Amino acid sequence: MHWSVTDMIITMFILKYPNFSKKFLFFLLFFFLLLIRFESLWAQTEIEAKISKGAIKYIEALDIAVLDFTPKDSNYSSQITQVVKDDLSYSLYFRVAKNDSFVQTILGNDFYNMDGWYQLGVQYLLDGSVQLEEGKLKAELHLADVVRKKVIKTFEFKTDPQSYRALAHAISDEVVLDFTGQKGIFSTKIAYVHLSDGNKEIAVCDYDGFNPRPITNDRSLNISPNWSPDGSKLVYTSYKKRNPDLWITDLSTNRSQAFTSFPGLNSAPAWSPDGKYVAVTLTKDGNAEIYLVTTQGEIARRLTFGRAIDSSPSWSPNGKEIAFTSDRSGYPQVYVMDTEGSNVRRLTYTDDMSDSPCWSPRGDRMAFVIRSGIKFNVYTMDVTGENMTRLTYDGSNENPRWSPDGLHLVFSSNRGGKYEVYTMNWDGTNQIKITGEGENHNPSWSPRF
Repeated sequence: MHWSVTDMIITMFILKYPNFSKKFLFFLLFFFLLLIRFESLWAQTEIEAKISKGAIKYIEALDIAVLDFTPKDSNYSSQITQVVKDDLSYSLYFRVAKNDSFVQTILGNDFYNMDGWYQLGVQYLLDGSVQLEEGKLKAELHLADVVRKKVIKTFEFKTDPQSYRALAHAISDEVVLDFTGQKGIFSTKIAYVHLSDGNKEIAVCDYDGFNPRPITNDRSLNISPNWSPDGSKLVYTSYKKRNPDLWITDLSTNRSQAFTSFPGLNSAPAWSPDGKYVAVTLTKDGNAEIYLVTTQGEIARRLTFGRAIDSSPSWSPNGKEIAFTSDRSGYPQVYVMDTEGSNVRRLTYTDDMSDSPCWSPRGDRMAFVIRSGIKFNVYTMDVTGENMTRLTYDGSNENPRWSPDGLHLVFSSNRGGKYEVYTMNWDGTNQIKITGEGENHNPSWSPRF
């Protein structure tokens, strides 16, 4: 989980009794999981999720044909063509036409036959060429309107040859920008926790899982990565100085520095949309409470007060509200408050734990998880708590986080036997595993760059 109440209880126990043996701690954890299992047997009726489209409407996808970029015998051309096709299909804004035998029957050998494409229902045509010039990879693209039979945009990109996938993503971003007014999400990154040699390190990959690279190499426990609004930094919890402190890594230099090091737990960081604050969970005063911390690591405001465990803050896109998890009602549930800590209201009323809220960048939906027995599943709901929709069914599924366009979610799941990072569409369709080596979880989707 992002930082579940279970994690909080166990960590607080470890901090209070640091001299207990590892064998006893493992026994404690095993006993706690047994309690959860038996508790589920006594639970009341199972949660029924209403299937609803919520405030997001299904997008009427445009039909586009992506011609094989020339020269066709170039590996760069063929690979870039395929990446662009995959990107545009993933976006939900486009249906990419297949180049099958039926299409060739209509077009013959003339792939610029506008009348033929029109008969096939295609509305737009993207073609291009890829050349090596003075050690750089140069792509020239043309976007044509099939109905009007004219080129409506010409654009080009240059990059180093080893960055050919980044070039392809840039092409796809530009196409989406032309039709929606906003860049695509294809140049975005996903940060996650990678289990390596018994340690947990922060890693980053492309949105589609390619080009994974390590961010930390602390040989320690690093968890809960969260992006700065401009995508230049990651804040996360690290035990590398023995206490669970917050650290920040500048991704341009890969240099890390301590952010908050208050006694006890420093966890669950969430950067505000304007970049001025980080909402965090601290136990410095004995109980887990949510605070606002400045970018210099100084406490600006305490938001929650009481005996409950309050954790997992998530900002609304307008920066005026914060969703969070609290067990003040008994079971952990999802709540919302203003950024002053006032106007607290409860959103979920489930028969079991609700946790890990994440506010959609569109402002209309919230993703979260509900525990069922010892497993979790991802749900979404309106920000009023209505129209709850279950999105996952296989394995245990945790830590849902939205893409910056609000049309996709990243999450971790053990449906294949070990935890890996997956993405899916906002309505639960097209669930794709994007990691594959080791064990990976706790993902966070970057903003657009």
